[in-house]
This record gives sequence, C-alpha cells and structure tokens, in this order.
Amino acid sequence: MKIILLDVSSLDGKLTKWKGSNIYEWSSAEDFAHFQKVKKENNLLVMGSGTFEKVKDLEKAGLKAEKERLRIVLTKNPKEYQQYVVPGQLEFSDEQPKELVIRLKKQGFRQMLLVSGGKVATSFFKASLINELWLTLEPRIFGIGEPLVQEEEFDTQLQLLSSEILNKQGTILLKYKVL
Repeated sequence: MKIILLDVSSLDGKLTKWKGSNIYEWSSAEDFAHFQKVKKENNLLVMGSGTFEKVKDLEKAGLKAEKERLRIVLTKNPKEYQQYVVPGQLEFSDEQPKELVIRLKKQGFRQMLLVSGGKVATSFFKASLINELWLTLEPRIFGIGEPLVQEEEFDTQLQLLSSEILNKQGTILLKYKVL
C-alpha cells in the first residue's frame, strides 16, 4: 500500500500555531484548495485523535463522513468516539500502524492519505510505512507549536520529487519520496 503523509507546516516545522490551534486558522487558501483536491482523489484517510479533535466540528475541514471514502482516526480509546462512528465511513481504531496497514490491504485499499499530527506521523515513519511526504510550507514562523515529528531518534532520508510555488506570498508545496 502506498502511504502519503500530507501536512502543512510553518518554516520552523510547526503544524500548529502555539498551543494547538487548527491549521485552518493560519494556513493559506491555496493549501486548503490543495488539500481538498488531494482528499477527493483518495478514498482512505487516516489521522490521529488530536487532529480529529481540532477539526471535527469545522465544516471547512471537509472531514465529515462520506460514502466515497473511509476515514480512520487512531486513538488509544476508540470507545470514547462511538457517537461519531459511521460504519465504512468514519471509524476509530487503536491498532498499531503495521496492523492497520495489513488490515486495510486485505480490504483492498491501495493508497492511504495520512493527514495527521506529529505523534501519528512519527509512528508511521518509525515503522517505515510512509512512501511519500507532501508538505506545504507556509512562510510563517511560530516558535511554539506541534512539530512535524516527535522528538525521538530515527533517521529518514527523503528525495525531492517536485516543488511548486502556490501563491505570491511564497507558500511552497514540496513532494518527497521516502528512501
């Protein structure tokens, strides 16, 4: 299964501004349009519960249950989210990344869009499951915020596949292959 990590970050590697605001408060309209386009092209999205909590009530996020795609939220406590479950559309799981990928492959999925924060991204990187990183860099610096990956020891090498300037302010979309 091909796994693409899709994220937006400040230039100093922060996925959130300061104490955990959602990305829609600070990211560009061009990044949002890119996310919507990529989301429509994928029928499997996976995120962590932290990401879900930040965007679950935002219509703008476009992360509500839809017949045409399965969204899986990784959490230590799936039972806490029973009110949101829509079988086959929005599910909650405490599976480890490798277990999840094996199950989804058996269900016939060929590509996963990972739209998550640093904890889940780190667990997928450490399990060597991510094939590509598509990162939008916004020309902002926050100093404090959630990092792209957690502070753990691992070494992932990337190779640039493409770069695209998304707006006049200098928002850049970078696509990398994980080596």
